[in-house]
Amino acid sequence: MWRLKRPLAFNFFLLLMLIPIHSYANEFKVEDGQSIQRAVDRASNGDTILISPGVHKESVVINKEVSIKGEDGAIIDGGGKGNVITVTASNVVIDGLTIQNSGSGQEDSGIYIKKADRNVIQNNTLKNVQYGIYIADSHENQLLENSITSNKAHFSKRGNGIHMFKGGGHLLKGNVIANVQDGVYFDFTEDIQVSENHVSESRYGMHFMFSEGILAERNHVEKNVTGFMVMDSNHIDFIENKVTNHFHFRGYGILIYETKNVLVEGNDILRNSTGLSLEYGVDTLINRNQIAANQVGLEFMGKNENNTFSENNFIGNVVQSKISGEDMRLDDGVKGNYWDDYSSFDLSGDGVGEEAHKAGSLYDRLLRKQPYWQFFFESPSIKLWTKAEALFPSFGAADVYDAAR
Repeated sequence: MWRLKRPLAFNFFLLLMLIPIHSYANEFKVEDGQSIQRAVDRASNGDTILISPGVHKESVVINKEVSIKGEDGAIIDGGGKGNVITVTASNVVIDGLTIQNSGSGQEDSGIYIKKADRNVIQNNTLKNVQYGIYIADSHENQLLENSITSNKAHFSKRGNGIHMFKGGGHLLKGNVIANVQDGVYFDFTEDIQVSENHVSESRYGMHFMFSEGILAERNHVEKNVTGFMVMDSNHIDFIENKVTNHFHFRGYGILIYETKNVLVEGNDILRNSTGLSLEYGVDTLINRNQIAANQVGLEFMGKNENNTFSENNFIGNVVQSKISGEDMRLDDGVKGNYWDDYSSFDLSGDGVGEEAHKAGSLYDRLLRKQPYWQFFFESPSIKLWTKAEALFPSFGAADVYDAAR
């Protein structure tokens, strides 16, 4: 029987296919006065572009999987027009740059990411930009340890520090944001972790709209109009955040409106006009928080359903609770809360008072109609009034009952 012999060239071709082929990434260095965009155009996927110190006045479009890294003092200046950097490719790294002077249009940004996934934006300073970082229709991007400030206009005319529209799976960690409209804005997003960020001097520290599955943990929001604003969302967790110094007359530490399945646990909610406000909330779990030194500690508006409060500490609030709507019970049936104005006794020594705590008083209700009465807080007459309510409960006007204390 005859056997066909393979040609030698064919055997050599098969051998080449079995040998791994290594591709080596290139590094391009852009000196002061050279074009960053030209380097991007010349680069291939996987290449690195190193930006030398100096002010590089241009806008850049990144449409390849490249890394853009700045040496100390490397600045990209957008000249006040459009986006400074636009990213349309996935797997891009932008690291160590100062990015400044975007346009002032509706979505003009320091960095604008559109339909691009798994990008890493880290260690950058963004300043005098309308929006800091705008992410649209994208997934699994990481924003790490960036500093973001907007322009000198009133916050109503600024953009947001980090704005996310649709998509999700992002990680925001260690960013410092100030003087923007809203520090972080979640709009139709899902499955996002936002950790260890600091937001100040803005309208809302973080603003949640039509979003789901957000974890906000160990952030510090301070000196904004409101710390956390949550509206029409679902499954939002606030864990171990510091929410402080929101003293605007319409300001809140945390405001939850028409939202389901919120967890508020282990937070310090201190020195706010209103510490925590819940309006039309459903299935909200609020436990182990420090709610202290606020003008109003806890506010309930409208109808709230199936909400549980336990092991919270209410200390030094001018008004412990303020209710507009149905009276509420503040305990889970087993564990109650600590109220520093609780005046009954723990006869059994188990750390739980025998009498139910009734938060809310005639003085509290008077404050709602005549706010200037707050200046009489701790005056002898108000102390006497409060004592009379404790001795004669029918004389009082409690709104909230904590049976477990």
